[in-house]
Amino acid sequence: MVQQLLKTAAIFLLACNAMVATALAANVPSPTKDGILYDEDRLLSAQETEFLRALVTEVYLKTDVKIATVLMDNSHTPETYAYAKEVANKWMLEGTGTKGILVYVSMKERSKHVIASDGFKTKYPNIDFKKIEQEALMPDFRVERYGRGIINFIWQISKEIISADGQSISVNPDAILAKEPFPWQNYIFIGIVFAALVAAFFYMHPRKKKLHAIAQGNFDGKFGSYENFNGGFKSR
Repeated sequence: MVQQLLKTAAIFLLACNAMVATALAANVPSPTKDGILYDEDRLLSAQETEFLRALVTEVYLKTDVKIATVLMDNSHTPETYAYAKEVANKWMLEGTGTKGILVYVSMKERSKHVIASDGFKTKYPNIDFKKIEQEALMPDFRVERYGRGIINFIWQISKEIISADGQSISVNPDAILAKEPFPWQNYIFIGIVFAALVAAFFYMHPRKKKLHAIAQGNFDGKFGSYENFNGGFKSR
């Protein structure tokens, strides 16, 4: 009786796993024509997209490593890592005979994964994706510069791959990854915020009117400062 129950439970679990796998596979985007980029929310600008295609094409021609980027709005599944694995499998980036990398991001689920094939891990065991992510991707993601973060992340991965093979990259990321100037609109915003804070301060601390005449010699022209206000804020 117990064995029969265990067998039934095992069959049920297998059926559930098969149903989940089928549901995931049905929702997984098919490879694009070039097999390089799927950008559902258009996180990358036209310039960033052009640079990414040139970069990963050069990496593939020089090292046989395939790098694909899938940027989703929502995978509609709590199992985002399993979903990313399904994407990598459908895009033929998995396996021991393939040197493939999938950079996967889902915006609504706030998830990101890097899926590297066994073939890639064997050839490049010292590439630390977590370290590169913290140094190259997260600083931009924290200020919502998603396209720039993705480009910088893949650029750093590509440099390590090419360097491990004793080669160099010809495409130039300087225009893409240049330090962004402080927008002039932000100066206007700062001025408006500063003026509003000053007005609010004087509104909350009105000067009391004196009922008697003030001797001229007592006025020294000094007034207090609000030391806690520094006027600073972080810009994106």
